[in-house]
Amino acid sequence: MTLILLLKLATMPLVIIAATLAGRRFGAGVAGLILGLPIVSGPISVFIAVEQGVGFAQAATSGTLLGLIALAAYGLVYAWAARRFDWPGALACGLAATAGSVWLLTSLDLPEPAVIWLTTASIAVAILLCPQPGPVRRRAPPPAWDLPGRILVSTTVMVSVTLFAPVMGPSLTGMVSTFPVMLSVMAPFTQRVEGRDAAIAMMRGCVEGLVTFALFFQVLSVTLGHWPPVTAYLAALAASLTLAIVVLMLQRRRRPGVP
Repeated sequence: MTLILLLKLATMPLVIIAATLAGRRFGAGVAGLILGLPIVSGPISVFIAVEQGVGFAQAATSGTLLGLIALAAYGLVYAWAARRFDWPGALACGLAATAGSVWLLTSLDLPEPAVIWLTTASIAVAILLCPQPGPVRRRAPPPAWDLPGRILVSTTVMVSVTLFAPVMGPSLTGMVSTFPVMLSVMAPFTQRVEGRDAAIAMMRGCVEGLVTFALFFQVLSVTLGHWPPVTAYLAALAASLTLAIVVLMLQRRRRPGVP
């Protein structure tokens, strides 16, 4: 148990540091794409499989996929709200969209194939409807608390979700793991410091990145319990990273001036 706790405390800081530094180097759109990857939910799923069993982790994939619909709603609504409101208003709109989506989704009892199709369709619609950002002004240096704050928030979420997983059950555990904690920290700060277009670029990048997130858990939904756990997670990771590279190439082609 102590070893697993230490692994949790070590894994998330490493993941967040890598994602943050890449985002700072390549801009808000790439940062959003990275936030759309399963950098929190993926490790949570691994630790749940270790602690609660592969069957629990496999059952949680449906909840995670449903949670992605709420996450897509957050990104889409925040992006549109940022065109009209400052960050407090945009954040409130995004969180309201998330809460409404979760309330609706938890009232449904969908079979697994329907969950996969509904998630895929919702992300596709969000990508089509998400506004394009205008020119992003020069980025300001982040404050000293930025990276430690991200690490603290993400690690706290991961430890909390894995700790309370037996109480919440597989479906709710999966949905909670997708709650936009990091986006709710990074998007308002980005909008306040860099302007609304940077925040919109981040949201659009995140929504586009959700296709990689969805693929990761779609692969897990059909491989966990049938393949060895390590093989299932490696296959999901490989598929997700391959698709992320494709999405990044499409982003750069659409905005050739982006470094």
